[in-house]
Amino acid sequence: MLLFTESARSATAFAAWALTAATPDAARAVSVAKAYCSDKGREVCNRGVQVHGGIGFTWEHDLHLYLKRVTVCEFLLGDASHHREQIAKSILEHLPCSRI
Repeated sequence: MLLFTESARSATAFAAWALTAATPDAARAVSVAKAYCSDKGREVCNRGVQVHGGIGFTWEHDLHLYLKRVTVCEFLLGDASHHREQIAKSILEHLPCSRI
């Protein structure tokens, strides 16, 4: 789980750098970071629930709050499949068109 959170933090930092440096593929870097963070955020929450067992869904532990936040962020900011579509569109836009 630490590997997932640190790599998500790294992807977010790179996307922030790409935006501040105004690189041409900054939008793609942001979509990559959002897709990765969405996937791994849900996976870390699910693994946390598995590690803690049933207490992860009770009010005695704050893990259920993180799972709710991940779900809400997917609805508000787009889930991983949406951002993968954005990445594919940006890649297809930069491919040279060949007319047959």
